[in-house]
Amino acid sequence: MPVVLYETLYAFDSTKVSADGDAIRGGLRANLEKYGAEIVIERPWDENGKLAYPINKQKKAYFYIVYYKMESTKQRELESDLRLNESLIRHMTINIDPKWAETVLDTAKSDHGRFALKSMQDDQAALGEGIISNDPLARGEGFESPPPNLNGPAGPGGPPRGRGPRRDRGDEKPE
Repeated sequence: MPVVLYETLYAFDSTKVSADGDAIRGGLRANLEKYGAEIVIERPWDENGKLAYPINKQKKAYFYIVYYKMESTKQRELESDLRLNESLIRHMTINIDPKWAETVLDTAKSDHGRFALKSMQDDQAALGEGIISNDPLARGEGFESPPPNLNGPAGPGGPPRGRGPRRDRGDEKPE
């Protein structure tokens, strides 16, 4: 079975991590070692990061990144076991290409991998954004008033709802 280098970014519930972070990280290590993983590098990525959208009613997460080597056949079992972890909001695993493994690990060891996070934060600051979002309303680009073509003869919002005015159909009984 081939041993493959993986990089997994975990998003933990920040309230649970603040209560007992060592136990959560220890449980993660134990879970990886249970499947025979050799942990190469592990460290916090962003300790109180804002999410682009709420996940399970959480707006912030504790991001933790782990580089590990493991047999590729056991990755699926590990992924299914991670879904049972209640403190884990989301996770993303990528397979590191062997020709890039040394470069990726050197960068993660020496620079602590903060260059990508810092670059994202710098880009947001340059654009004046506090969050990553494609929603114009979340970025404060909402409309002051509706565009003029939405105001038809019935006014804003279209015609009134319901049965409408009663029409004389001529089939009523005379009095």
